[in-house]
Amino acid sequence: MKTKKQKRKKHTREELIHKKLMSPYHLAAVIDDENNQIRFYSKDMLLKRIKKDSPKVSRSFDRICHNEIHEISDLFSRISFLASNGYYIAEKVKDDMRITSSQLIINALSTIQAALETLRLGYILQPGILLRSVIETISTVAYFIIVPEGFSIYSDGKLDANKTIKYGKQVVPDLGSFHGILSNHYVHINEIHTQLSGLTEFNEMTDDLKINLGLIKATIWSLFVATEFAFCSYFSGINYWRIISENEIMYQESEDAKKWKSDFFKIIEGLV
Repeated sequence: MKTKKQKRKKHTREELIHKKLMSPYHLAAVIDDENNQIRFYSKDMLLKRIKKDSPKVSRSFDRICHNEIHEISDLFSRISFLASNGYYIAEKVKDDMRITSSQLIINALSTIQAALETLRLGYILQPGILLRSVIETISTVAYFIIVPEGFSIYSDGKLDANKTIKYGKQVVPDLGSFHGILSNHYVHINEIHTQLSGLTEFNEMTDDLKINLGLIKATIWSLFVATEFAFCSYFSGINYWRIISENEIMYQESEDAKKWKSDFFKIIEGLV
């Protein structure tokens, strides 16, 4: 026997206000007659963001950024292979400098993952803040290899990471200008830090998304180049470096590598 569904009772404005005010999570309410608003603030705002908003935003990101995620993941895996296997080779030959380099690189990969997951949750400003530390990792690894006493200075706790950027620039093309972008536009307080952006679902590939994906791609590509630089003596099939002699290597980008890089960075065409 079918029964008619009972119509949901419509609550009056006053009843809705009373319900919110009686909630155990109620924190404050502001009656704003000038803007014709009543604003409620609850004690579970963070919990709502985490449990209710974030999953929706993440699903929308996965739908729109599917291809970019896979491209970043591919390079992530390549770096993981070089760094993790480089660690075991370095451990076998007792190469402390490359053991430490592999550990720094693996942690830098985690930072890149954190930046991507932060963007995936809808945060537009924060990925760039995280990524800047990866540039310091790249520069530190370059410093170890270029400066004979560099690793000893690091081991003694006397390294100033800010002074290693010039060595990173010798290894990765345009790393200096990229470091400047991340520092001046994301890390240091400026006008962009006053722009408010709520957690909203992604409906299309916006410029904010393109810029952030471009930053993540630029960072992970830079880390890839630096990882090859650190471990090129351990592996064959290196993409960006040619060994000249036992103590000399040269940056060399093949035509295939140029084509791959052009496709990899297509997301930021027209933005830079």
